[in-house]
Amino acid sequence: MRKTASRPDIVIHSASTQLIVMVELTVPYESRMEEAHALTEGKYLDMTKDLIKDGYEAKVMSVEIGASGFMDSSAYGLLSKLSICGNKRTKAVRVPAETAENSPRWIWSRRNKRLLHKD
Repeated sequence: MRKTASRPDIVIHSASTQLIVMVELTVPYESRMEEAHALTEGKYLDMTKDLIKDGYEAKVMSVEIGASGFMDSSAYGLLSKLSICGNKRTKAVRVPAETAENSPRWIWSRRNKRLLHKD
């Protein structure tokens, strides 16, 4: 495998099955979710090919949470592949969506605090 500057947010590796799942989280505007998904898939294409060439089964899972908290089906797909379902999946989707929705409000409410401004 060659060196690369690309670093997925999460890497899940199974030594017994030689499976590597790379998870990348992006928070685009809702109007750019499909574009963000395609960009992420392309970003790790060479790395995936190298891993497959080295005998691994490699997958890239791109998860998009819209800037206003909307989660597309990629999050549900990832959780399903990890066998997380029912109430656990609902909570796992709700918490990041609420965080994405509330973060701009939190930043705005602290816009005049010193920590956000460099002097």
